[in-house]
Amino acid sequence: MEITRFPEFGCYALPGHISDPTAAIGEIRDAERLGFGSVWISERFAAKNADVLSGAAAMLSPSMGIASGLIQNLPLRHPIVTAGYAATMAKLTGDRFALGIGRGTDSFADASGTPRLNFRIMEDYITILRQLWRGETVNYEGPLGTIGGLRLGVDLPTIPPIICAGMGEKTLKWAGRHADGVVFNSLWTPQAVERSAKLVRQGAEEAGRDPAAVRIWTILVTACDVPEEAMLNYVVRRMNSYILFPGMFDAICDANGWDKAEAVRLRETLDRFDSQRPAGTMGDESTTRDLDQLRAMADLYPRSWIEDGNAIGTGRDGANAALARLNAGADSILFHGSAPAEMAGVLRAWQDIRPGGLSPRSVNPGL
Repeated sequence: MEITRFPEFGCYALPGHISDPTAAIGEIRDAERLGFGSVWISERFAAKNADVLSGAAAMLSPSMGIASGLIQNLPLRHPIVTAGYAATMAKLTGDRFALGIGRGTDSFADASGTPRLNFRIMEDYITILRQLWRGETVNYEGPLGTIGGLRLGVDLPTIPPIICAGMGEKTLKWAGRHADGVVFNSLWTPQAVERSAKLVRQGAEEAGRDPAAVRIWTILVTACDVPEEAMLNYVVRRMNSYILFPGMFDAICDANGWDKAEAVRLRETLDRFDSQRPAGTMGDESTTRDLDQLRAMADLYPRSWIEDGNAIGTGRDGANAALARLNAGADSILFHGSAPAEMAGVLRAWQDIRPGGLSPRSVNPGL
C-alpha cells in the first residue's frame, strides 16, 4: 500500500535523555511507515551520537529526509569532521540530509573546555563547511584556530543545507541571513511563531536573500492520545528542563509574552524537588522524574503555558495545534515528546484538515 507522505512534518527519534539507543530502530521504522517527511536525530553524548544514529536512519528509511537536530557546542568537532559527516550522509541518502546546528549550552562548553559559541564562531564555522563542500581549499586564522591548505576531497554536486536554531531577535535575524533553514524552540505559541518568522524573513531580506527560500520549522511538543504519565514526562518534564536554564526560558517568555516572574517562582519550586539529584550539564538528566512532583509542577504552571505552548488532548487537538503554527508562518512542524507510533491519531486527523494550498516542500528538511 502506498504511504501518504507529509513533508511538512518531521519527528524526533529518541527525544530527550535516554540510556538505550536501540529504541531508535523501531521509532525510525514507525516514522517511515506513518508518512513523516523527515526524522531528526537529537544529540546527547552519553548514548545518542548523532553521526552514528544518522547512518542508522539512512539504512532504515529509504524515503524520509534526515537531519541532525541539533549538533550542539560546535567547537567540540573540528570543521573537517562535521563536513565529512554531512558529506557522507548526503552521499548515503541521495541528498536527503540536512545539517542542523545549535548554540549548545555555556555550561557544557565550560565543562568540556571548549569555547562558548557566539555569532562569529558560528558564521566562521558555516563558511568553512560550505567551502569544504564546494571543493575549495580552506586557509583560516581566527577563533576556531589555524587552518592551512585544508580540503575535503569529495565531489558534492549539491552541498548539504544547514538548519540553525533561533530564539531571540538577534539570533533569528542572523539565522535568516546565514542558514538554509531555521527551527524555533519548544513551547513556541502560534503568536511567537508569527513574530519569529517575520524576524527570520526580515534577516533574509536584509541580506539580499529570498525570504521564502529559508525553511522555517517550529518544534511542537506533543502528548495526544497518551496516558497522564506520558503527558507529564513529555510536556511537564520538558518544560522543567528549560526552566533550569534561566537565559533560555527568559527567551521563551519573551517570545510568548509570558511573565518571567512566574518562571522564577516555578524555578524555586523545581530547585527544591531537584535538590537531592546530581547536577548535570545537558539539562533533562538532572531534573525530577517523580510523578507526584511532576503533577505538582503541572498544577503550578499557568494552564495557558501548557495548552498554548504544546499540543495535548486528542489527535484532533494535535492536528489543530500544528495547523495554527503553519497559519502563523511556519513552513513545517517538528514533533517532539511523543514517539512516532503515538502520533498515529494526530496524522489521521491531519489528513482531514490538511490545507490543499500547502507549499510543496522537499523531504530534505533544509530545502
